[in-house]
Amino acid sequence: NKRMADAESDLMLDSDTLDCEVDFRRNRFPFAIVWQPFPPLTWFVPLIGHTGITDSKGVVHDFQGPYFVESDRMMLGLATKYLPLDPTKVFADSIEGESVAERWDRCVAKGNDDFRKKIHCLIYPNCNHHVAHCLNVLKYNGWSHYEMFQLWFMMFFRARFCGVRGFLVSMLPTIFIVFALILYFAFFHRF
Repeated sequence: NKRMADAESDLMLDSDTLDCEVDFRRNRFPFAIVWQPFPPLTWFVPLIGHTGITDSKGVVHDFQGPYFVESDRMMLGLATKYLPLDPTKVFADSIEGESVAERWDRCVAKGNDDFRKKIHCLIYPNCNHHVAHCLNVLKYNGWSHYEMFQLWFMMFFRARFCGVRGFLVSMLPTIFIVFALILYFAFFHRF
């Protein structure tokens, strides 16, 4: 019973974390992956975007350039999508913490530190690799082999839009392009 009580206490969130809620206007998303479109790439391939990972307080950390991980200011403004994660699914063996929140934050900090030693490139390494690396450090859901393409599909199919604004900023250019192509092929390009 003592082992079970210890395990339960390890999974308790601290009171400061319980007060932290999603706030689109302040760009706060505790225990989440956040996403924003990366124009014009996102307009043509809606899976592609700029990503970041948040700490227990909801502060966004994103890899923005060579040797630089920004905190609390995403590269392209406010997030338009977010994927809430369960902080109790952290299985990092090598990183300790007195609470789930502290352990989460230490894992994100470790991922940030690792990427502060890397050059940034549009192809590799980029912001998506940074988030995947942080998930691997967290050993989120018992898995430590996250990659950029998995992240793209997770964000496209499982993430939530940050309200109507998030949907419009994320999808309106793509919808416009698809509609324009349909009109072009339907009315102007006859076979």
